[in-house]
Amino acid sequence: MDIYTKNLNALKQKDPLLALSLAQVEPNKNFEVFMDVNDPANFNIISKKDLKPIFTHKPLEETLQKITDFIPYSYYPYFYFYGLGNGIFYKMLLGNETIKRIVIIEPEIEILFIVLNLVDFEQEILSDKVILLYTPYCNDVMVNSLFMMDKKSRLYAKVYDLHVFNFFYEKYQEDIIKINQYFIKAIEHNVISVGNDANDAIVGLKQHIFNLPDMLSSPTLTNLIDELRERDTAIIVSTGPSLSKQLSLLKQIAPYATLFCIDASFPILYKNEIKPDVVLSLERVEATAKFYTDTPKEAQKDVVFAITSIVHPKLKDAITEGVKQISMRPFGYTNMFGFHKYGYVGIGMSAANMAYEMVVHSRFKRCILIGQDLAFGADGSSHAKDAVYGSDEIKPKEQKLFVEKYGGGGEVETTLVWKLFLQFFETDIAHTPYKIEVINATEGGARIHGAKEMSFKDAIALVEKKHKIPLKLKYPDKKTISKNITLARKKCEDIITYGSKKKAQVEKIFLKVAKITEDLEALNEKNQLDKINFKKIEKITTEVDKIKDWFDDVKFTDYFSDAIQSYIFHQELDIARILVRYTQDDMQKKAKQIEWLYAHKYWLFSLAGGIDCVISIVKDTLEMQKQFTHFK
Repeated sequence: MDIYTKNLNALKQKDPLLALSLAQVEPNKNFEVFMDVNDPANFNIISKKDLKPIFTHKPLEETLQKITDFIPYSYYPYFYFYGLGNGIFYKMLLGNETIKRIVIIEPEIEILFIVLNLVDFEQEILSDKVILLYTPYCNDVMVNSLFMMDKKSRLYAKVYDLHVFNFFYEKYQEDIIKINQYFIKAIEHNVISVGNDANDAIVGLKQHIFNLPDMLSSPTLTNLIDELRERDTAIIVSTGPSLSKQLSLLKQIAPYATLFCIDASFPILYKNEIKPDVVLSLERVEATAKFYTDTPKEAQKDVVFAITSIVHPKLKDAITEGVKQISMRPFGYTNMFGFHKYGYVGIGMSAANMAYEMVVHSRFKRCILIGQDLAFGADGSSHAKDAVYGSDEIKPKEQKLFVEKYGGGGEVETTLVWKLFLQFFETDIAHTPYKIEVINATEGGARIHGAKEMSFKDAIALVEKKHKIPLKLKYPDKKTISKNITLARKKCEDIITYGSKKKAQVEKIFLKVAKITEDLEALNEKNQLDKINFKKIEKITTEVDKIKDWFDDVKFTDYFSDAIQSYIFHQELDIARILVRYTQDDMQKKAKQIEWLYAHKYWLFSLAGGIDCVISIVKDTLEMQKQFTHFK
């Protein structure tokens, strides 16, 4: 099999769209290849349009010089390049075993075609070690998926750089800037989505465990999804400033479309005599209970309340009518219990994001968004009229943040959180696994890329005027409930036992590191740094590395990663800077070792504290939740 066929077959598995484009390339149309008969690696590519070559001198010599220039990057595991060149540089660069992935963006399909005919990247493409992106297909969603696909790449966010291959690609300056912005946006999104408040995850874990008996007594998510299948149109009702103007039309279409309403919109719909089919809540905070306590009980009748297992118990208890269907958000500490029929939705950060996931799982033909402003109204309002916490609940910040406005032609003011919700929507729409018509009928606020913009009046004209069937969910039997609650309790007990062992191991290593750093400081004070025992440092470094390997273990990450990742992640961002630093001699290498060790002193302290916190939370919650004792 020739090189091109091997490369193309690999791309068909990894990037079918690019493979299809390559199959349609007309050879030698815009570029010509000049080969060295004595060395197949020494070939140049010249543009027919302006007669400019990729290499001005000898290609192989320039490539070898570039390899030399990249010696300071020897410890970088992730690279991002604009320009494929003739491909030889990347083939040589891949000889460095430190490299986990090279992302190469190429603006010319014919250059991709030429290189893939001459350089074998089959195995690198199949293993995702080389990812080739063609710029016309490159967008923010695609770039964001790179960091979702390999989450370790996020740890190197602070050392990101988009390298331009050489001067030949400088004419694509506008494209380079655009692509670079995609990467910066994706890195920002991924870093923010990890969070910086460990308390959120701890509260979520506590409330998840406390709510487990009620979740296991409720209908399953799969039951709800099955009931929602084969339906025509879903309308997701959010609480943006524009919602008020849509309510009269929503009331007219309510008998025919399936209404997914976020919790904050529930009281507004009740006041306007509109009954939603599904009301969604996913947040941890107690304040969201007010959306139910401030609404008369009769409003809850015949409504399915799709809430997550991490909501505040007061919210859960405020729902006394209708059907409570409790699912799980896709976190390690929810997945580890194994109750997969109850999960998983809520990968996004808002109830509206969760509603869209549910719509997709149910395979609706059409999804209409209203009240999804994700921006301040023209009058500075943040929410619709009659919102429980007021239409001006969120105040504009002094430091303004803007996004493209609905309909285009300008920008609207948003917040960092709303922008994150927007990015989740765009990502989810782009990754929807089937053809769904997504219509943004908000008629205001931010533009949601991937959604068709249409007036709500025109959007509801597409809805099939056939009365919808009420949702009827089934509760599990008592025997199943008892069995599952017993399994949940045993899992909690295993977290305590397993976690206690791991915590003891971390504390042991921490004390060793603390002792070494104390010894280093003592030697420094005495001006005796020549007496540093580097064999001892290397030994403890290996022991710390073994602890870090736990993060590749599914059980450990399921039990503890979500609860500790926020502060561990932000420490890792700085540790990555140390890891990639190039050392030219033994002295620099030793200095780097010491700096790495000091960074892990606090890292180990944080890890032990995080594990201990999880153990304490699980113990306390088991004692608080009497239903666990009842089924013991």
